[in-house]
Amino acid sequence: MDSRGAFLAACVTACTVLAVTEPLYAASELSITVLSAAGTPVQDAIIIAEPVKGSPPPRPGLKGIMDQRNLMFVPGAMVVQTGTQVDFPNSDQVRHQVYSFSPAKTFQLALYAGKAHAPVLFDKPGLVILGCNIHDSMLGYIYVTDSPWYGRTGADGTLQLRDLAAGEYTVRLWHALLDESGPELQARLNLGDGATGVATFRLKRPLRPPSLNHGADKKWEDY
Repeated sequence: MDSRGAFLAACVTACTVLAVTEPLYAASELSITVLSAAGTPVQDAIIIAEPVKGSPPPRPGLKGIMDQRNLMFVPGAMVVQTGTQVDFPNSDQVRHQVYSFSPAKTFQLALYAGKAHAPVLFDKPGLVILGCNIHDSMLGYIYVTDSPWYGRTGADGTLQLRDLAAGEYTVRLWHALLDESGPELQARLNLGDGATGVATFRLKRPLRPPSLNHGADKKWEDY
């Protein structure tokens, strides 16, 4: 992994534990809100509720899509369950060469346009950092989890997780632009049947600005 990839991978374990709104009630549903340091909603934060005693086996046939448009990965970050096959179509007018050196998944898709490669199986939990050998500014992330209870916050900074089994959970938060210090953002809670739990996370530092050049690093004559 190059120095840029190592720095980004370190971000996953370089975040401050956030205060969680108390109390956390026993629930079969969980409502999570993520706020910035200024108190505004944080969109596209990845939330995962991991059962402490282990996750149920993944459903068969899980699939995902990570597209490439305007010299960017779309979506820029996604979360999938272990055992998911992800397609990497190229919807741009130029070719891409997608790769990852992350321990959770190492792979490379030779230079291509359209849909030239079979889906990639993500069979190990962890953060996978994606790049393109042709466009240095392209970065994407796939967070792989054993848990079936996960999602991304919307424009209002909230996420609803439903149909959780009763038990103890570790709720993890990750965002591609986190700029915290300390362990990964997480909270521990107990969920039971019949109620709705509420948790609020508030960042201690502003999110880092995006570093993408939006395709400014290459021109047509480079191909």
